[in-house]
Amino acid sequence: MSAVLPADGALADALQKSEGVWHAAWRRFRADRVGLVSLVVVLGFIVLIVLSALGLVASQWQNEVGVANAPPTFMGPAVPQSTTAIEVPTGPNVDLSEVDPLAPRYKEWDERAKEFATTETPKAETLPFGGDRLGRDVLAKAVKGTEISVFVGVAAALCATLIGTGLGAFGGFFGGKVSDFLEWVYNVFESIPTILLIFAFAAVVGRGVGSVVLILALTGWTGMYRQVRAEFIKHRSQSTCAAPRPSAPAWAAACFATSCPT
Repeated sequence: MSAVLPADGALADALQKSEGVWHAAWRRFRADRVGLVSLVVVLGFIVLIVLSALGLVASQWQNEVGVANAPPTFMGPAVPQSTTAIEVPTGPNVDLSEVDPLAPRYKEWDERAKEFATTETPKAETLPFGGDRLGRDVLAKAVKGTEISVFVGVAAALCATLIGTGLGAFGGFFGGKVSDFLEWVYNVFESIPTILLIFAFAAVVGRGVGSVVLILALTGWTGMYRQVRAEFIKHRSQSTCAAPRPSAPAWAAACFATSCPT
């Protein structure tokens, strides 16, 4: 059997017209209906999170906008329960100004009471997803919780990736004592259960959203460190990284160019 190779021009045209990786991935993704529906759901969550961060949605999640334990809107208002209360006496008020020694200060107290008078805003009998025991909207609290959860997850993942990539590249490229020290740190973190590390860091850094991001980043960098270090060790002996290095930026850029895409 014999094969006919195309001419150089035809081969070049075929290479230029070949489908790219991202284009092929998008073409396959468009054919997956479940994937498209999932993409729409994810985009909806992203839009909701952005609107919540800008204060356009769920800005009053801490306000008591409804009655205590307000039912969901589709269930309708709760049936009022009969309560036993002291009967309020009827009839005209009795004037005690003639016998009360504090009667001259009645007017003064009334004027001061007007300065601290508050108007009670009407509270909703029902809320879209109901209310808690203080009358706060459960839907608004869920939206705000989603915003904080996604922010913590994304920020912690980015920080852990940066820490792991930096340490892995540093130890994998230089090797020697630097790699031995970073391996010792890695083994220390891996030998301690993650939940204990989280408790230890929480006792040091305190509370707050920023503290949670820092704790998750400090306990989640080991996986990325191991992968990046292995890639740099693999490429360190190749010609690109083993060639004479005229300057630090030049060899650093060459190493990242060969290791990071992998």
